Amino acid sequence: MNLPRRASLLIVLMTVAQLPVAMRQLLVVLLGHENTGSFATAGVASAGCGIGLAVTAPLVGRLLGRLGNRPVLLTTGAVHLVTLLGLAVATNPVAFVALATAAGLSTPPVLGSGRAQLARMVPSPALSRAYAVNAVGQEVLYVGGPLAVTLSLLVSGPAGALLTFAAIGTAGLVGTAAVVPYRAVDDRSAESRPTTSGRATRRTMLSTHVGYMAAIGGMWVLVPAFATTVGHPDQAGLLVTVWSVGSLAGGLLLARRGRPGSPGGAYLALVGTLAVTSLALLLPRTVPQMAVALAVFGLALAPFLAVTDELLARSTPAPQLAEAYGWLQTAGQIGLAVGSATSGAITDHFGNTPGFLVVSAALVLASAIALTRRRTLRLPEAPPEATAATEPVAAAGRGFVRDDAG
Repeated sequence: MNLPRRASLLIVLMTVAQLPVAMRQLLVVLLGHENTGSFATAGVASAGCGIGLAVTAPLVGRLLGRLGNRPVLLTTGAVHLVTLLGLAVATNPVAFVALATAAGLSTPPVLGSGRAQLARMVPSPALSRAYAVNAVGQEVLYVGGPLAVTLSLLVSGPAGALLTFAAIGTAGLVGTAAVVPYRAVDDRSAESRPTTSGRATRRTMLSTHVGYMAAIGGMWVLVPAFATTVGHPDQAGLLVTVWSVGSLAGGLLLARRGRPGSPGGAYLALVGTLAVTSLALLLPRTVPQMAVALAVFGLALAPFLAVTDELLARSTPAPQLAEAYGWLQTAGQIGLAVGSATSGAITDHFGNTPGFLVVSAALVLASAIALTRRRTLRLPEAPPEATAATEPVAAAGRGFVRDDAG
């Protein structure tokens, strides 16, 4: 992939570190029901976890820019580990919800830190591939993660699965902290300030991302609902896996061939592709038909996320990039909540097929926002301050260190 070795190592480590966070919502629900005997408590705990992440993501990202990667990553990682250990043994409903919320609040900013760091350590021509490889890593996580949860449940139950994932994630977190530099920014990048065009780009992306994640939130409700409606609830996991595999294939293609055109142009094309391919989700009446529709719909998911990361990196000065990724997470949590709640209500009242209109409507809205504000997506190819930061890296070969992120 022509990526520096240190960047490749960082992608692997932050993917491993993200494992307990990626599977946390599922494990909180399973563990909440086992420990408290109540799905209602489990649902509230899961919601508290998501809300906690949405509240603190940009704040912790700002701390990364001010204090540096290692102290923030290691401190939040330690608190997060303690909360997960508490969750494993908590049986009181109030305590369980409180600990789940604390887990969300203390989520280590591994992805924000790693993504922002990639913008500093990867030369500009290879930046799109770096984010594509990172998106592929995340998809591998979501393809293999549920399977790993299933196997862990068979061996040790929800508590054992949570503790196992927490241990693996902590090891990845420590590795990530070792790879990224201590200091947040160098003197030159610290002097920079966001440009007006950069702020406009970020506003466009945040608004679009709410729509995109509303669609994803709807999908997490609608796919299992579809499997139940057609009489095969046990195949919901298979459908989700097919969806993820489609996304993985799209990410691999982007990583191999690179991004065509400008970041802004690719961003518009991909969100438009998602809107168009989502319409096929209205047609299936059987599990095999839905599997095909999901695979096609998934093809643009990982590429869209990769281009989103790249465009955000190119529009944001290094000192603010970690915080910008935090705000993107917050926007995503809002979208997830809106999409899941809306699609669930529509499915209950009108059926599964009309529910998928929520997905299409959210993506059409996201496309409309991006299209009407397309001028804000036109940026120079080189990310802010990245040229100065990456040229010495390229000259030094593949072993290098730079800045941090959130």
